[in-house]
Amino acid sequence: MKLTIDHTPERKDEKERIKKCGGFVAWNSVGQPHVNGRLAMTRSIGDLDLKASGVIAEPETKRIKLQHADDSFLVLTTDGINFMVNSQEICDFVNQCHDPNEAAHAVTEQAIQYGTEDNSTAVVVPFGAWGKYKNSEINFSFSRSFASSGRWA
Repeated sequence: MKLTIDHTPERKDEKERIKKCGGFVAWNSVGQPHVNGRLAMTRSIGDLDLKASGVIAEPETKRIKLQHADDSFLVLTTDGINFMVNSQEICDFVNQCHDPNEAAHAVTEQAIQYGTEDNSTAVVVPFGAWGKYKNSEINFSFSRSFASSGRWA
């Protein structure tokens, strides 16, 4: 289950906040929107110079009840991963691993292999169904078509 929607300038509510604060959204040469032509996200702990343009550090939160018999893990990632690896790929990588440390390492390594140039950090939190949906085939890919996967899918 996907618990969040990316905080990008193409999201209507995020774009409205940026514009209301005096910022603007510009698209780069590959069609990705950026706050003030620089930042591909609208929420950031850093990027202090963009705070006056509507970039905020406040997380979007959602409360859900865990079903330990069915829910197997939560993965927290930085944008260096999310801009290269989509949510389904992350779940697939984690489901191939034996433990959360191995899973976090696999996710960050895949983002690096796919060419991320940003920091790549992942934390995998196991729940009661850890391993329930494990794919017994270890099948990490070190190449793929960017047109059909990752951020541009």
